[in-house]
Amino acid sequence: MKLRNLYLLSTVLLSACQNHTDTKGTTANSAASDTLEYEYEHYIKYSSNLVKTSETTDTTYFTVSYPRFQDSVVNRFVLAAVLGSDTATVEGAAQTFISEFDDFHASDPFPRVWTSESHAKVYRITPSYLELIINASSYTGGAHGNYATVFVHYDLTDRSFLGLDDVVAKTFQNELAAVAERYFRKQENLDVNQSLEDRYFFDQGRFRLPDNFALERDSMLFLYNIYEIKPYVDGQTELRVPYREIERLLTNRAKRIIAELNMQNH
Repeated sequence: MKLRNLYLLSTVLLSACQNHTDTKGTTANSAASDTLEYEYEHYIKYSSNLVKTSETTDTTYFTVSYPRFQDSVVNRFVLAAVLGSDTATVEGAAQTFISEFDDFHASDPFPRVWTSESHAKVYRITPSYLELIINASSYTGGAHGNYATVFVHYDLTDRSFLGLDDVVAKTFQNELAAVAERYFRKQENLDVNQSLEDRYFFDQGRFRLPDNFALERDSMLFLYNIYEIKPYVDGQTELRVPYREIERLLTNRAKRIIAELNMQNH
C-alpha cells in the first residue's frame, strides 16, 4: 500500500497556486448491512503565504480524510487516531500547522513548502470490530519527508481501543515472536543462525515484532515502517504470520474477531 496518495497530492499542489481557501467535503460510503455506516470526510487548509521559485509557485497545506460514523463515540476514536490526540480538532490541528509554517516563512530567506497529510480508511469492519489504516506523511524541510502507515483497532462491543496484548497475551508474545522470526528469515532469505545486525536495525541484532499490526482473514500482518528496521531506501517491510501457526496463542477476543472477518467471505 502506498504511503502517499499521489493523485491527491498532485491535485493539491496544482490547486494550491490557484485557491487558498479551506475546503471540506464528504464522500458517501457504507459498510456491510450488519455493520456501522460511514462516509468519508475530506478537509484541507492552505497557507496564504506563497513560496516562489524560478519554476513554480506553491503553498503549504494541511489535509486529512477520515471515515465519519453516525456514532459519536466511534467518531471520537477515529479523530483521536488520525490527529494523535483525543482533544484536538481537525481545524485546530490545521491552524497550528499552518501558523508554525507562517512564522517560519517570515524569518527564512529561502522557505520551502511544508505539507501534512493524514488519510484514514476503514481496513476491516465487522459487527464488533473496526480497524483503520492511516497513511500519514509530512515535510517541513530536509532531504525528505516523514512517512508512516499505522493500523488502529477498536472493539465496538465495549468501546475500547485494542492493542497487541488484546490479540496475543503478553505471556505468549515471546512464542509469537519466535514463530514470526521463522517467517521473517524465510521472507528475507536468511539462514536460521544468520546475524540480523548487518542488514537490519534490530537492537543488538535481536528480532522483534512491531506493535503495528493488522488482523486479516487468514493471517496477522505486521508492518515495519520506513527506518524502523531498514534504511530509508528499502521502504516498509510487511510480515504475515498465518493464524494456523499461532491459533493456540490467540485470545478469545481475537478468535471472535477473526471468525467475523471470515464470515464476511460467505
